[in-house]
Amino acid sequence: MKKNLFMTFALVALVMMSCKENSNINAPGDNGYNYDSIPVLVPDTDGIEISVDSAIAICKALKANEVTPERYKLSGVLTANSTSPDDVPSKYTNINFKLSDNGNKTSISCYYINNINNVKFRKGTDVPLVGSKLTVLGSLTNYKGTTPELKDGFIVRIDSMVRPIPAETIQATCAEAKTAALALPAGGTSNDIYIIDGYVQSAGYDATISKGQQKWFWIDDVLNGQKTFEAYWCNVPDGVTPVPVGAKVRLTGKIMNYNGTVAEMKNGKITILEEPAAGGE
Repeated sequence: MKKNLFMTFALVALVMMSCKENSNINAPGDNGYNYDSIPVLVPDTDGIEISVDSAIAICKALKANEVTPERYKLSGVLTANSTSPDDVPSKYTNINFKLSDNGNKTSISCYYINNINNVKFRKGTDVPLVGSKLTVLGSLTNYKGTTPELKDGFIVRIDSMVRPIPAETIQATCAEAKTAALALPAGGTSNDIYIIDGYVQSAGYDATISKGQQKWFWIDDVLNGQKTFEAYWCNVPDGVTPVPVGAKVRLTGKIMNYNGTVAEMKNGKITILEEPAAGGE
């Protein structure tokens, strides 16, 4: 009887083990960001710890595009972002930046770098910005024989982080958007997303379409107004048809101060709210 009872428990245990679910349940749709396994913090003892100058020297001793079999660990301050947080994860899930440990006297490019635990970046707000102090691990290479790089690595730890500020969405009139844009430094772009409604003006109108975007037009808060705010290479609704003069449109995107004199939105989204009145422009 005891033997039979033991066999029964063994069979139940075997069935339970075989029916255990994967720790990461696939979500509907794109599962590309799911972990292959539960992330484990990579020990900070991994890799050969060297200075940035030593890493540059190793890279320069390599043949063009040769990659070290060893992985190296560098600590320093992020001095330049080559990947915009706005492009994560819409375009990229790893990032490129420059790292220096001597006050930016010398720096090394870090390419195709994953986040902590060697996982993909999933939010733009997780991208460290200039001034962040971090340690990164990866292989060294002499890219095209001219550029020292640490590549295909990941961030081991972040000692201090300058984090992107989450964008807010601001509803503004054309006049308000112009004032806000021209308050930015010349060439500067807002962090916040603006939603601007206005009428397409005949002055300064260009119907050229390229890659689904209209070259430029101006909008104002009134139908027959002035060149108050410019839409520059913004995405038209159907990708082929320019928005007509006199239409009431909505622009959605970041605003910028072009050349210190022009308030504009570049690469924004256009929505047509009202078609032009019959018989008018």
